[in-house]
Amino acid sequence: MIISPPFLPTAGLTITEPAATDPMMDLLDRFTASHGGYPIAFDRRWHTGLHLVPDDQHLPVRAIADGEVMAFRVCQKPLTDGFDDCNSNAGFVLLRHATETGENRTLTFYSLYMHLLDLDAMNHLGVFHPANDQGEQPPHALAPWLQHPTGEAVPGGGKKVRRKDILGYLGKLQNMHQLHFEVFMTQRDFKAYFDGTQFGHTAVATPPGTDYWGHSYYVIPAGQAFWGLPPGTDEHNKLNGIKFDSAQNGKNEHPLQVEVYFHKGDKYTNVWSVADKGARTLLTESPVVEKDYEYDLYNRATKLYPACPSDGYELLRFGRILSTPATLAAMPESSRPLGAEQAGPVLAKPRITWFLVTFAEGKKGYIDISDDAIQKLSDADFPFFMGWQRISGSASDSPSRSSAPFDSDGLWDLDKLTQLVRTSVGEANPMFAPTYVGQQPEAGKKAEVQQKNDALKRYVNDPDSFAVRDLLQRFVCEAPSEWDRTHLDMRYKNLLDAGEHFEGKQAAYDKFLAFVKKIQFWDATGLPAGEKLWFFHPLAFIRHFRRSAWFSKN
Repeated sequence: MIISPPFLPTAGLTITEPAATDPMMDLLDRFTASHGGYPIAFDRRWHTGLHLVPDDQHLPVRAIADGEVMAFRVCQKPLTDGFDDCNSNAGFVLLRHATETGENRTLTFYSLYMHLLDLDAMNHLGVFHPANDQGEQPPHALAPWLQHPTGEAVPGGGKKVRRKDILGYLGKLQNMHQLHFEVFMTQRDFKAYFDGTQFGHTAVATPPGTDYWGHSYYVIPAGQAFWGLPPGTDEHNKLNGIKFDSAQNGKNEHPLQVEVYFHKGDKYTNVWSVADKGARTLLTESPVVEKDYEYDLYNRATKLYPACPSDGYELLRFGRILSTPATLAAMPESSRPLGAEQAGPVLAKPRITWFLVTFAEGKKGYIDISDDAIQKLSDADFPFFMGWQRISGSASDSPSRSSAPFDSDGLWDLDKLTQLVRTSVGEANPMFAPTYVGQQPEAGKKAEVQQKNDALKRYVNDPDSFAVRDLLQRFVCEAPSEWDRTHLDMRYKNLLDAGEHFEGKQAAYDKFLAFVKKIQFWDATGLPAGEKLWFFHPLAFIRHFRRSAWFSKN
Protein backbone atom coordinates (compact mmCIF):
# COMPACT_ATOMS: atom_id res chain seq x y z
CA MET A 1 0.00 0.00 0.00
CA ILE A 2 1.03 3.62 -0.41
CA ILE A 3 0.73 5.82 2.67
CA SER A 4 2.53 8.89 4.04
CA PRO A 5 2.23 11.17 7.09
CA PRO A 6 -0.06 14.25 7.29
CA PHE A 7 2.93 16.62 7.23
CA LEU A 8 5.76 16.33 4.72
CA PRO A 9 8.61 18.56 5.91
CA THR A 10 11.52 18.84 3.50
CA ALA A 11 13.90 17.96 6.34
CA GLY A 12 12.46 14.45 6.27
CA LEU A 13 13.92 14.00 2.79
CA THR A 14 17.43 15.11 3.69
CA ILE A 15 18.23 13.01 6.78
CA THR A 16 21.34 10.97 5.98
CA GLU A 17 21.54 8.70 9.04
CA PRO A 18 22.51 5.38 7.35
CA ALA A 19 20.61 3.16 9.82
CA ALA A 20 17.38 5.20 9.68
CA THR A 21 14.83 3.01 7.92
CA ASP A 22 12.10 5.67 7.79
CA PRO A 23 13.57 9.13 8.47
CA MET A 24 10.36 10.96 7.53
CA MET A 25 8.43 9.12 10.25
CA ASP A 26 11.29 9.66 12.72
CA LEU A 27 10.88 13.38 12.14
CA LEU A 28 7.07 13.20 12.51
CA ASP A 29 7.49 11.49 15.88
CA ARG A 30 9.12 14.68 17.13
CA PHE A 31 5.98 16.67 16.23
CA THR A 32 3.90 14.94 18.92
CA ALA A 33 2.81 17.48 21.54
CA SER A 34 2.99 16.52 25.22
CA HIS A 35 -0.59 17.72 25.73
CA GLY A 36 -1.97 15.27 23.20
CA GLY A 37 -0.52 11.78 23.46
CA TYR A 38 -2.13 8.45 22.55
CA PRO A 39 -4.19 6.81 24.03
CA ILE A 40 -4.30 8.83 27.29
CA ALA A 41 -5.29 12.49 27.60
CA PHE A 42 -3.70 14.84 30.13
CA ASP A 43 -6.78 14.34 32.36
CA ARG A 44 -6.61 10.50 32.14
CA ARG A 45 -9.49 10.16 29.67
CA TRP A 46 -9.34 8.29 26.39
CA HIS A 47 -7.38 10.24 23.81
CA THR A 48 -7.69 8.22 20.64
CA GLY A 49 -5.58 10.50 18.46
CA LEU A 50 -2.41 12.57 18.52
CA HIS A 51 -1.79 16.30 18.71
CA LEU A 52 0.86 17.11 16.12
CA VAL A 53 2.65 20.46 16.09
CA PRO A 54 5.30 20.78 13.36
CA ASP A 55 8.24 23.13 13.69
CA ASP A 56 6.95 25.03 10.67
CA GLN A 57 3.34 25.84 11.50
CA HIS A 58 2.69 26.89 7.89
CA LEU A 59 3.19 23.33 6.62
CA PRO A 60 0.03 22.15 4.86
CA VAL A 61 -1.98 19.24 6.26
CA ARG A 62 -2.11 16.49 3.65
CA ALA A 63 -4.15 13.36 3.02
CA ILE A 64 -2.19 10.28 4.10
CA ALA A 65 -3.59 8.06 1.32
CA ASP A 66 -6.06 8.06 -1.55
CA GLY A 67 -9.55 8.18 -0.11
CA GLU A 68 -13.16 9.25 -0.11
CA VAL A 69 -14.39 12.23 1.89
CA MET A 70 -16.89 11.04 4.50
CA ALA A 71 -17.55 14.43 6.13
CA PHE A 72 -15.93 17.84 6.47
CA ARG A 73 -16.41 21.33 7.85
CA VAL A 74 -14.88 24.58 6.62
CA CYS A 75 -15.16 27.58 8.97
CA GLN A 76 -14.90 31.24 8.09
CA LYS A 77 -13.76 32.23 11.59
CA PRO A 78 -12.57 30.50 14.75
CA LEU A 79 -15.03 29.38 17.44
CA THR A 80 -15.52 30.80 20.89
CA ASP A 81 -14.65 28.22 23.53
CA GLY A 82 -16.50 27.61 26.79
CA PHE A 83 -14.67 30.53 28.41
CA ASP A 84 -15.70 33.13 25.80
CA ASP A 85 -12.32 33.22 24.06
CA CYS A 86 -12.42 33.16 20.25
CA ASN A 87 -9.52 30.74 20.02
CA SER A 88 -10.58 27.37 18.56
CA ASN A 89 -10.79 25.96 15.03
CA ALA A 90 -13.56 23.49 14.26
CA GLY A 91 -12.58 22.72 10.66
CA PHE A 92 -12.01 19.04 9.91
CA VAL A 93 -11.87 16.42 7.15
CA LEU A 94 -12.72 12.74 7.65
CA LEU A 95 -11.49 10.33 4.95
CA ARG A 96 -12.23 6.67 4.26
CA HIS A 97 -9.45 4.60 2.68
CA ALA A 98 -9.65 1.17 1.05
CA THR A 99 -6.42 -0.46 -0.05
CA GLU A 100 -4.65 -3.82 -0.06
CA THR A 101 -1.67 -5.27 1.79
CA GLY A 102 -1.52 -8.55 -0.13
CA GLU A 103 -3.50 -10.75 -2.45
CA ASN A 104 -7.16 -10.60 -1.38
CA ARG A 105 -6.13 -8.67 1.76
CA THR A 106 -8.33 -5.57 1.72
CA LEU A 107 -7.78 -2.99 4.46
CA THR A 108 -10.41 -0.32 5.11
CA PHE A 109 -9.63 2.46 7.58
CA TYR A 110 -10.40 6.11 8.33
CA SER A 111 -8.20 9.14 8.92
CA LEU A 112 -9.35 12.30 10.69
CA TYR A 113 -7.74 15.75 10.53
CA MET A 114 -9.14 18.18 13.12
CA HIS A 115 -8.74 21.83 14.11
CA LEU A 116 -8.00 22.97 10.56
CA LEU A 117 -7.42 26.69 10.17
CA ASP A 118 -10.34 28.99 9.33
CA LEU A 119 -10.66 30.77 5.97
CA ASP A 120 -9.96 34.23 7.38
CA ALA A 121 -6.64 33.06 8.84
CA MET A 122 -5.72 31.21 5.64
CA ASN A 123 -6.40 34.36 3.64
CA HIS A 124 -4.07 36.19 5.99
CA LEU A 125 -1.38 33.55 5.37
CA GLY A 126 -1.84 33.92 1.62
CA VAL A 127 -2.26 30.19 0.99
CA PHE A 128 -4.96 30.51 -1.67
CA HIS A 129 -3.86 30.31 -5.28
CA PRO A 130 -6.18 31.67 -7.98
CA ALA A 131 -7.12 29.52 -10.97
CA ASN A 132 -5.55 30.30 -14.33
CA ASP A 133 -7.42 31.68 -17.36
CA GLN A 134 -8.74 28.21 -18.16
CA GLY A 135 -10.18 27.81 -14.67
CA GLU A 136 -7.58 25.21 -13.66
CA GLN A 137 -6.36 25.11 -10.09
CA PRO A 138 -2.57 25.21 -9.62
CA PRO A 139 -0.85 22.09 -8.26
CA HIS A 140 -1.10 21.46 -4.52
CA ALA A 141 -3.78 24.10 -4.01
CA LEU A 142 -6.75 23.63 -1.72
CA ALA A 143 -9.61 22.00 -3.61
CA PRO A 144 -12.55 24.35 -4.36
CA TRP A 145 -14.79 22.54 -1.87
CA LEU A 146 -12.35 23.52 0.90
CA GLN A 147 -12.36 27.21 -0.02
CA HIS A 148 -15.93 28.05 1.03
CA PRO A 149 -17.50 27.92 4.51
CA THR A 150 -19.94 25.12 5.22
CA GLY A 151 -21.08 26.34 8.61
CA GLU A 152 -21.99 22.95 10.05
CA ALA A 153 -20.35 19.61 9.37
CA VAL A 154 -21.55 18.20 6.04
CA PRO A 155 -21.34 14.78 4.34
CA GLY A 156 -18.54 14.26 1.84
CA GLY A 157 -20.90 13.67 -1.07
CA GLY A 158 -18.60 11.19 -2.81
CA LYS A 159 -15.66 13.57 -3.12
CA LYS A 160 -12.30 11.91 -3.68
CA VAL A 161 -8.80 12.92 -2.63
CA ARG A 162 -5.37 11.68 -3.58
CA ARG A 163 -2.49 11.04 -1.23
CA LYS A 164 -0.61 14.28 -0.44
CA ASP A 165 -3.59 16.46 -1.41
CA ILE A 166 -3.75 19.53 0.83
CA LEU A 167 -6.70 19.41 3.25
CA GLY A 168 -5.93 22.60 5.16
CA TYR A 169 -3.50 24.16 7.60
CA LEU A 170 -2.69 23.88 11.28
CA GLY A 171 -5.26 25.54 13.53
CA LYS A 172 -5.80 25.83 17.28
CA LEU A 173 -7.87 24.41 20.10
CA GLN A 174 -8.25 26.78 23.03
CA ASN A 175 -5.36 28.85 21.71
CA MET A 176 -2.96 25.89 21.41
CA HIS A 177 -1.61 25.07 17.94
CA GLN A 178 -2.34 21.46 17.07
CA LEU A 179 -3.58 19.03 14.48
CA HIS A 180 -5.69 16.41 16.19
CA PHE A 181 -5.01 13.37 14.01
CA GLU A 182 -6.72 9.97 14.25
CA VAL A 183 -6.66 6.63 12.45
CA PHE A 184 -9.42 4.14 13.24
CA MET A 185 -11.43 1.21 11.89
CA THR A 186 -15.04 0.19 12.35
CA GLN A 187 -15.86 -3.06 14.12
CA ARG A 188 -16.77 -4.73 10.84
CA ASP A 189 -13.66 -3.62 8.96
CA PHE A 190 -11.40 -4.46 11.87
CA LYS A 191 -12.75 -7.99 12.12
CA ALA A 192 -12.58 -8.51 8.36
CA TYR A 193 -8.88 -7.68 8.25
CA PHE A 194 -7.41 -8.69 11.61
CA ASP A 195 -9.19 -12.03 11.93
CA GLY A 196 -6.80 -13.08 9.15
CA THR A 197 -3.73 -12.25 11.27
CA GLN A 198 -2.26 -13.49 14.55
CA PHE A 199 -2.92 -10.15 16.21
CA GLY A 200 -3.67 -10.73 19.89
CA HIS A 201 -2.55 -14.38 19.94
CA THR A 202 0.23 -15.28 22.34
CA ALA A 203 0.65 -18.79 20.90
CA VAL A 204 2.11 -17.85 17.52
CA ALA A 205 2.54 -20.26 14.61
CA THR A 206 3.95 -20.03 11.12
CA PRO A 207 0.96 -18.89 9.02
CA PRO A 208 -0.10 -21.16 6.18
CA GLY A 209 -0.64 -18.32 3.70
CA THR A 210 1.66 -16.09 1.69
CA ASP A 211 0.74 -12.71 3.23
CA TYR A 212 4.27 -11.79 4.30
CA TRP A 213 5.72 -8.28 4.41
CA GLY A 214 7.88 -5.91 6.39
CA HIS A 215 10.24 -7.26 9.02
CA SER A 216 10.60 -11.00 9.61
CA TYR A 217 10.29 -12.57 13.06
CA TYR A 218 11.45 -16.00 14.24
CA VAL A 219 10.62 -17.76 17.50
CA ILE A 220 13.35 -20.26 18.39
CA PRO A 221 12.63 -22.82 21.15
CA ALA A 222 15.09 -23.29 23.99
CA GLY A 223 17.89 -25.83 23.70
CA GLN A 224 18.61 -25.46 19.99
CA ALA A 225 22.12 -26.08 18.64
CA PHE A 226 24.08 -23.15 17.23
CA TRP A 227 27.20 -23.64 15.15
CA GLY A 228 30.40 -21.63 14.92
CA LEU A 229 30.34 -22.41 11.19
CA PRO A 230 27.70 -24.22 9.13
CA PRO A 231 28.58 -27.94 8.94
CA GLY A 232 30.24 -28.74 5.63
CA THR A 233 32.24 -25.52 5.26
CA ASP A 234 35.77 -25.97 3.88
CA GLU A 235 39.10 -24.79 5.26
CA HIS A 236 38.36 -21.31 3.89
CA ASN A 237 35.05 -21.10 5.80
CA LYS A 238 33.16 -21.46 2.53
CA LEU A 239 30.07 -23.51 1.75
CA ASN A 240 29.46 -23.95 -1.99
CA GLY A 241 31.69 -20.93 -2.52
CA ILE A 242 29.84 -18.69 -0.03
CA LYS A 243 32.01 -17.30 2.79
CA PHE A 244 30.75 -17.48 6.39
CA ASP A 245 32.36 -15.57 9.26
CA SER A 246 33.40 -17.61 12.28
CA ALA A 247 31.03 -17.55 15.27
CA GLN A 248 30.52 -19.73 18.40
CA ASN A 249 29.08 -23.17 19.12
CA GLY A 250 26.47 -23.47 21.85
CA LYS A 251 22.81 -23.79 22.81
CA ASN A 252 20.23 -21.21 23.82
CA GLU A 253 19.08 -21.60 27.42
CA HIS A 254 15.83 -19.72 26.85
CA PRO A 255 13.51 -19.27 23.85
CA LEU A 256 14.58 -16.51 21.48
CA GLN A 257 12.55 -13.95 19.57
CA VAL A 258 14.41 -12.73 16.50
CA GLU A 259 13.71 -9.71 14.31
CA VAL A 260 15.32 -9.51 10.85
CA TYR A 261 15.04 -6.72 8.31
CA PHE A 262 16.92 -5.35 5.32
CA HIS A 263 17.94 -1.75 4.74
CA LYS A 264 20.07 -0.30 1.95
CA GLY A 265 21.42 -3.74 1.12
CA ASP A 266 22.40 -4.69 4.66
CA LYS A 267 20.76 -7.27 6.89
CA TYR A 268 19.91 -6.28 10.49
CA THR A 269 19.13 -8.72 13.30
CA ASN A 270 17.78 -8.07 16.80
CA VAL A 271 17.36 -10.86 19.37
CA TRP A 272 15.48 -11.10 22.68
CA SER A 273 15.87 -13.91 25.19
CA VAL A 274 12.59 -14.86 26.91
CA ALA A 275 12.77 -16.02 30.54
CA ASP A 276 10.40 -18.52 32.17
CA LYS A 277 7.97 -15.80 33.33
CA GLY A 278 8.01 -14.07 29.99
CA ALA A 279 10.47 -11.26 30.72
CA ARG A 280 12.37 -10.29 27.58
CA THR A 281 16.05 -9.38 27.59
CA LEU A 282 17.55 -7.71 24.54
CA LEU A 283 20.72 -9.60 23.65
CA THR A 284 21.73 -7.22 20.85
CA GLU A 285 22.55 -3.77 22.19
CA SER A 286 22.36 -2.61 18.58
CA PRO A 287 21.21 -4.68 15.60
CA VAL A 288 23.80 -7.12 14.25
CA VAL A 289 24.63 -5.92 10.73
CA GLU A 290 25.62 -8.19 7.84
CA LYS A 291 26.90 -5.84 5.16
CA ASP A 292 25.60 -6.18 1.59
CA TYR A 293 23.67 -9.35 2.49
CA GLU A 294 20.60 -8.30 0.50
CA TYR A 295 22.67 -7.29 -2.52
CA ASP A 296 24.29 -10.74 -2.43
CA LEU A 297 21.04 -12.71 -2.23
CA TYR A 298 21.05 -13.71 -5.90
CA ASN A 299 24.63 -14.96 -5.68
CA ARG A 300 23.90 -16.87 -2.46
CA ALA A 301 20.72 -18.38 -3.83
CA THR A 302 22.31 -19.67 -7.05
CA LYS A 303 25.28 -21.22 -5.23
CA LEU A 304 23.57 -22.62 -2.14
CA TYR A 305 20.39 -23.81 -3.89
CA PRO A 306 21.35 -24.74 -7.46
CA ALA A 307 18.30 -27.03 -7.74
CA CYS A 308 15.97 -24.00 -7.43
CA PRO A 309 17.54 -20.59 -6.77
CA SER A 310 14.13 -18.89 -6.60
CA ASP A 311 13.10 -21.10 -3.67
CA GLY A 312 16.51 -20.48 -2.14
CA TYR A 313 16.07 -16.73 -2.50
CA GLU A 314 12.87 -16.90 -0.45
CA LEU A 315 14.53 -19.09 2.17
CA LEU A 316 17.35 -16.56 2.55
CA ARG A 317 14.90 -13.66 2.81
CA PHE A 318 11.95 -15.18 4.70
CA GLY A 319 13.26 -18.39 6.25
CA ARG A 320 10.59 -20.33 4.36
CA ILE A 321 9.31 -20.80 0.83
CA LEU A 322 6.22 -18.74 0.00
CA SER A 323 5.85 -19.63 -3.68
CA THR A 324 3.75 -22.63 -4.62
CA PRO A 325 4.45 -25.29 -5.51
CA ALA A 326 7.83 -25.43 -3.81
CA THR A 327 10.55 -27.16 -5.82
CA LEU A 328 12.98 -27.76 -2.96
CA ALA A 329 11.75 -30.65 -0.83
CA ALA A 330 11.67 -30.32 2.94
CA MET A 331 13.88 -33.39 3.26
CA PRO A 332 15.73 -35.53 0.69
CA GLU A 333 14.29 -38.93 -0.17
CA SER A 334 17.21 -40.60 1.61
CA SER A 335 18.95 -38.56 4.26
CA ARG A 336 22.38 -39.51 5.56
CA PRO A 337 22.81 -38.97 9.32
CA LEU A 338 25.98 -37.24 10.36
CA GLY A 339 28.63 -38.99 12.36
CA ALA A 340 28.84 -38.57 16.10
CA GLU A 341 31.58 -35.97 15.70
CA GLN A 342 29.17 -33.76 13.70
CA ALA A 343 25.85 -34.49 15.37
CA GLY A 344 23.44 -31.93 14.02
CA PRO A 345 21.48 -31.08 10.88
CA VAL A 346 21.59 -33.30 7.83
CA LEU A 347 23.99 -31.76 5.31
CA ALA A 348 21.90 -32.86 2.35
CA LYS A 349 18.69 -31.20 3.57
CA PRO A 350 17.60 -29.17 0.53
CA ARG A 351 16.02 -26.31 2.49
CA ILE A 352 18.71 -25.82 5.13
CA THR A 353 19.16 -22.06 5.67
CA TRP A 354 21.93 -20.75 7.90
CA PHE A 355 21.13 -17.54 9.80
CA LEU A 356 23.61 -15.86 12.13
CA VAL A 357 21.79 -15.27 15.43
CA THR A 358 22.90 -14.06 18.86
CA PHE A 359 21.90 -16.89 21.22
CA ALA A 360 23.42 -15.71 24.52
CA GLU A 361 25.08 -12.62 25.94
CA GLY A 362 28.09 -11.95 23.70
CA LYS A 363 27.63 -15.15 21.70
CA LYS A 364 26.28 -15.71 18.22
CA GLY A 365 26.17 -18.75 16.01
CA TYR A 366 24.52 -20.28 12.97
CA ILE A 367 21.14 -22.04 13.09
CA ASP A 368 18.99 -23.58 10.38
CA ILE A 369 16.15 -21.04 10.38
CA SER A 370 14.08 -23.18 8.00
CA ASP A 371 13.61 -25.86 10.67
CA ASP A 372 9.91 -26.53 11.28
CA ALA A 373 10.43 -26.13 15.04
CA ILE A 374 11.13 -22.43 14.45
CA GLN A 375 8.01 -20.30 13.99
CA LYS A 376 8.23 -17.73 11.18
CA LEU A 377 6.17 -14.55 11.06
CA SER A 378 6.29 -11.05 9.63
CA ASP A 379 4.80 -7.63 10.22
CA ALA A 380 1.71 -8.94 8.42
CA ASP A 381 1.04 -11.06 11.54
CA PHE A 382 1.30 -8.24 14.15
CA PRO A 383 3.18 -10.51 16.61
CA PHE A 384 2.33 -9.91 20.25
CA PHE A 385 5.98 -9.94 21.34
CA MET A 386 6.57 -6.75 19.35
CA GLY A 387 4.02 -5.07 21.62
CA TRP A 388 0.85 -5.31 19.51
CA GLN A 389 -2.20 -5.92 21.66
CA ARG A 390 -5.90 -5.12 21.78
CA ILE A 391 -7.17 -2.95 24.61
CA SER A 392 -10.91 -3.04 25.21
CA GLY A 393 -12.83 -0.21 26.83
CA SER A 394 -14.92 -2.69 28.80
CA ALA A 395 -14.25 -5.82 30.81
CA SER A 396 -13.19 -8.62 28.48
CA ASP A 397 -12.95 -12.36 28.94
CA SER A 398 -11.29 -12.76 25.55
CA PRO A 399 -7.71 -14.06 25.71
CA SER A 400 -6.86 -11.94 22.65
CA ARG A 401 -7.53 -8.59 24.33
CA SER A 402 -6.94 -6.80 27.63
CA SER A 403 -9.38 -4.60 29.47
CA ALA A 404 -8.41 -0.94 29.59
CA PRO A 405 -6.69 -0.12 32.92
CA PHE A 406 -9.41 2.19 34.24
CA ASP A 407 -10.43 3.17 37.75
CA SER A 408 -14.03 3.27 39.03
CA ASP A 409 -14.56 6.67 37.34
CA GLY A 410 -13.65 5.28 33.94
CA LEU A 411 -10.28 7.10 33.90
CA TRP A 412 -6.87 5.60 33.19
CA ASP A 413 -5.37 4.35 36.45
CA LEU A 414 -1.60 4.52 37.02
CA ASP A 415 -1.30 1.32 39.05
CA LYS A 416 -3.41 -0.68 36.59
CA LEU A 417 -1.54 0.75 33.60
CA THR A 418 1.76 -0.10 35.26
CA GLN A 419 0.60 -3.67 35.81
CA LEU A 420 -0.52 -3.97 32.18
CA VAL A 421 2.82 -2.60 30.95
CA ARG A 422 4.81 -4.96 33.16
CA THR A 423 2.66 -7.92 32.14
CA SER A 424 3.22 -7.02 28.50
CA VAL A 425 7.00 -7.18 28.88
CA GLY A 426 7.03 -10.25 31.15
CA GLU A 427 7.81 -10.47 34.85
CA ALA A 428 8.02 -7.36 37.01
CA ASN A 429 10.80 -5.04 35.96
CA PRO A 430 11.72 -1.96 38.03
CA MET A 431 12.14 0.21 34.93
CA PHE A 432 8.41 -0.08 34.24
CA ALA A 433 7.31 0.78 37.77
CA PRO A 434 6.23 4.31 38.72
CA THR A 435 8.65 6.05 41.02
CA TYR A 436 6.33 8.85 42.08
CA VAL A 437 5.01 9.67 45.53
CA GLY A 438 1.49 8.41 46.14
CA GLN A 439 -1.54 10.64 46.59
CA GLN A 440 -1.80 12.72 49.73
CA PRO A 441 -5.49 12.89 50.81
CA GLU A 442 -4.75 15.51 53.45
CA ALA A 443 -3.88 17.92 50.63
CA GLY A 444 -7.54 18.02 49.58
CA LYS A 445 -9.61 16.29 46.94
CA LYS A 446 -8.70 18.73 44.18
CA ALA A 447 -5.00 18.28 44.84
CA GLU A 448 -5.46 14.51 44.91
CA VAL A 449 -7.07 14.56 41.45
CA GLN A 450 -4.25 16.74 40.14
CA GLN A 451 -1.66 14.42 41.68
CA LYS A 452 -3.20 11.44 39.91
CA ASN A 453 -3.20 13.28 36.60
CA ASP A 454 0.37 14.48 37.04
CA ALA A 455 1.67 11.07 38.14
CA LEU A 456 0.23 9.32 35.10
CA LYS A 457 1.49 12.07 32.80
CA ARG A 458 5.01 11.77 34.22
CA TYR A 459 4.95 7.99 33.92
CA VAL A 460 4.11 8.21 30.23
CA ASN A 461 6.19 11.26 29.30
CA ASP A 462 9.29 10.80 31.45
CA PRO A 463 12.40 11.00 29.20
CA ASP A 464 13.48 7.64 30.61
CA SER A 465 10.11 6.03 29.81
CA PHE A 466 10.72 5.49 26.11
CA ALA A 467 9.92 1.80 26.50
CA VAL A 468 6.51 2.66 27.98
CA ARG A 469 5.67 5.15 25.21
CA ASP A 470 6.85 2.65 22.61
CA LEU A 471 4.53 0.01 24.04
CA LEU A 472 1.56 2.42 24.12
CA GLN A 473 2.08 3.03 20.40
CA ARG A 474 1.14 -0.59 19.77
CA PHE A 475 -2.01 -0.54 21.87
CA VAL A 476 -4.97 -0.87 19.51
CA CYS A 477 -7.88 0.44 21.53
CA GLU A 478 -11.60 -0.27 21.36
CA ALA A 479 -13.23 2.96 22.43
CA PRO A 480 -16.03 5.39 21.55
CA SER A 481 -15.32 8.40 19.37
CA GLU A 482 -15.19 11.67 21.30
CA TRP A 483 -16.85 13.30 18.26
CA ASP A 484 -20.01 11.18 18.69
CA ARG A 485 -22.58 12.98 20.91
CA THR A 486 -23.95 9.61 22.04
CA HIS A 487 -21.03 9.32 24.46
CA LEU A 488 -20.81 12.96 25.52
CA ASP A 489 -22.23 12.73 29.05
CA MET A 490 -20.47 9.43 29.78
CA ARG A 491 -17.13 10.95 28.82
CA TYR A 492 -17.33 14.13 30.87
CA LYS A 493 -19.86 13.63 33.69
CA ASN A 494 -17.23 13.10 36.38
CA LEU A 495 -15.93 16.66 35.78
CA LEU A 496 -18.65 17.71 38.26
CA ASP A 497 -17.31 15.39 40.98
CA ALA A 498 -15.47 16.56 44.08
CA GLY A 499 -12.00 17.80 43.20
CA GLU A 500 -12.72 17.92 39.47
CA HIS A 501 -12.61 20.99 37.25
CA PHE A 502 -16.34 21.87 37.33
CA GLU A 503 -17.11 20.92 40.93
CA GLY A 504 -20.06 23.11 41.96
CA LYS A 505 -20.05 24.91 38.60
CA GLN A 506 -23.00 23.43 36.69
CA ALA A 507 -23.44 26.51 34.46
CA ALA A 508 -19.78 26.47 33.42
CA TYR A 509 -20.02 22.72 32.78
CA ASP A 510 -23.08 23.23 30.55
CA LYS A 511 -21.23 25.93 28.65
CA PHE A 512 -18.29 23.58 28.19
CA LEU A 513 -20.57 20.84 26.81
CA ALA A 514 -22.12 23.34 24.40
CA PHE A 515 -18.62 24.13 23.11
CA VAL A 516 -17.79 20.43 22.68
CA LYS A 517 -21.03 19.89 20.75
CA LYS A 518 -20.02 22.61 18.29
CA ILE A 519 -16.87 20.64 17.48
CA GLN A 520 -18.54 17.21 17.27
CA PHE A 521 -19.70 16.04 13.85
CA TRP A 522 -20.58 12.33 13.90
CA ASP A 523 -24.10 12.87 12.58
CA ALA A 524 -22.64 13.97 9.22
CA THR A 525 -20.40 10.94 8.66
CA GLY A 526 -22.96 8.27 7.81
CA LEU A 527 -21.28 5.97 10.36
CA PRO A 528 -23.37 4.32 13.10
CA ALA A 529 -23.87 6.38 16.24
CA GLY A 530 -22.90 4.86 19.58
CA GLU A 531 -20.65 2.15 18.14
CA LYS A 532 -17.18 1.69 19.56
CA LEU A 533 -14.31 1.84 17.10
CA TRP A 534 -10.79 0.41 16.96
CA PHE A 535 -8.18 3.18 17.22
CA PHE A 536 -4.49 3.03 16.34
CA HIS A 537 -1.62 5.27 17.27
CA PRO A 538 -1.79 7.09 13.93
CA LEU A 539 1.95 7.51 13.33
CA ALA A 540 2.66 3.90 14.38
CA PHE A 541 -0.08 2.78 11.96
CA ILE A 542 1.48 4.72 9.08
CA ARG A 543 5.01 3.57 9.91
CA HIS A 544 3.92 -0.06 10.09
CA PHE A 545 1.93 -0.17 6.87
CA ARG A 546 4.64 1.71 4.96
CA ARG A 547 6.52 -1.59 5.22
CA SER A 548 3.91 -3.31 3.05
CA ALA A 549 5.12 -2.98 -0.54
CA TRP A 550 2.03 -4.56 -2.06
CA PHE A 551 0.38 -2.36 -4.70
CA SER A 552 -3.27 -2.79 -5.55
CA LYS A 553 -4.33 -2.48 -9.18
CA ASN A 554 -5.46 1.10 -8.58
